[in-house]
Amino acid sequence: MRSMPDAATYVLPALSIGLAALVFLGPGAQRMATGVRVWGAPVAGSEALALRVEGVRRLHGADDPAVLPAIEVSATSGGAPLAGWSGSTGKDGIGEALLRAGGGLKAPVVVRIRRGGDALLEQEVPLSPPLPAEASALPGAAHASALPGAAHGELRLRVTVARGAMAAPFPEPVRVAVETEDGAPVPGARVEASAVGAELGGQGSGPAQITADARGAVELTIRPLAHTVELTLRAARPGSAAPPGARGASGSWEGRLPVIPGAIWLDPAGLAGERPELRLTSPAPKPYAYVSIGGGHGRLFGAVVPLAADGGGFFSGTLALPDGQPPGAVGWAVVASDPYEQGAGTVAWPLSPAASPVAPRRVALLADGVPAAEARERARASRARRAGLVVLGAAGVAEMLLLALRARTARRRLAAHLAAASGGEGEDGADGAPLSREDRGRLLATVRAEPVLSVLALAALVGLSFAAVAALATFR
Repeated sequence: MRSMPDAATYVLPALSIGLAALVFLGPGAQRMATGVRVWGAPVAGSEALALRVEGVRRLHGADDPAVLPAIEVSATSGGAPLAGWSGSTGKDGIGEALLRAGGGLKAPVVVRIRRGGDALLEQEVPLSPPLPAEASALPGAAHASALPGAAHGELRLRVTVARGAMAAPFPEPVRVAVETEDGAPVPGARVEASAVGAELGGQGSGPAQITADARGAVELTIRPLAHTVELTLRAARPGSAAPPGARGASGSWEGRLPVIPGAIWLDPAGLAGERPELRLTSPAPKPYAYVSIGGGHGRLFGAVVPLAADGGGFFSGTLALPDGQPPGAVGWAVVASDPYEQGAGTVAWPLSPAASPVAPRRVALLADGVPAAEARERARASRARRAGLVVLGAAGVAEMLLLALRARTARRRLAAHLAAASGGEGEDGADGAPLSREDRGRLLATVRAEPVLSVLALAALVGLSFAAVAALATFR
């Protein structure tokens, strides 16, 4: 039957390595770090801080959307607290937080996001100065700008798309102004229009003949059927016998219409009712439409609109506009299929005829709390792994002490046995010649040396094994 030190010598390494493995693979393993990013386009002086909150789970550099229930968003503007917001992020990891700022946003603006007792983010976000409407680079924003094209003849044709952008295959009004070289309108001018890749006024792609009104203006309804649409216009003075295109009595224009590939169309009919709403339609299957609504005070609020098949081959969704907005405050809606509004199909659809004094712009990354979440997760895992390393170190020291104790005990037993055996009796029980003092010393020295070397080799092997386990556990 083995003694307690002997049993501990074999059991202790297995127990300590098993316990350390549980620590390293359990609490010591690096888990997904959960953090938040904040997107927006806050403008100095705005009465609303509209933030797009993105929940993120990151592991080894790969990001996934995170559903974060019951998060709380608070902020201060110029040191004064704003009304807080609480909510959650959706399946896509996106939530829209709206914090009212009655006195207007003033720097510094500090945003804090908490979930339960955990602080997910606390950072200062930048404020942008208001931009004039013509400074926006978003399609659809400069809806009053004339389209570039090749013009010929005495008469000039100024072509504008009513809402600045078009989406196939949905109809949009296109306005044409016929003017003389000095800018005077040509009332009653005859305009002939033809298009490649589109239908004109529901009559197909054939040419259309239209007479300008008293202001020399013509409006066409064009339904693009492709992402590249070429429009050709020819105009002649009223009563002129010369055919359209003749020198001195006519003019022509050729150019491309701004059809945005991948754009989600905003139906203008939904804005005409007593309770205006955004009716969004995508020709391609998309799960969500991400909307930023603003006007003269910048981005006022945002929303995530689910899209579903509508039976007509498209994917549609609606969003009711909030009540209580002052006239003209809501001037545009940036509609995108991605929450960052960076896709080529992002369009700023105008919601009111008058141009907004503040240009619409894409949301930008204001604050990123994911690196801090990664640092917290690494620190937590490191603390757990350090505890496992302490267990391994203590077990290694204890194992070496046990080996040294066993070796010492074995040497004493062997020395006693040899001393007794060298006293005179042989193996057959007969009396033998006793060993001399010199021979006995050499024999005992040899007995002592062999266990010491064995113990040192075994202790080195055990120490190497524990070090290998510790190294593999900390290699992350």
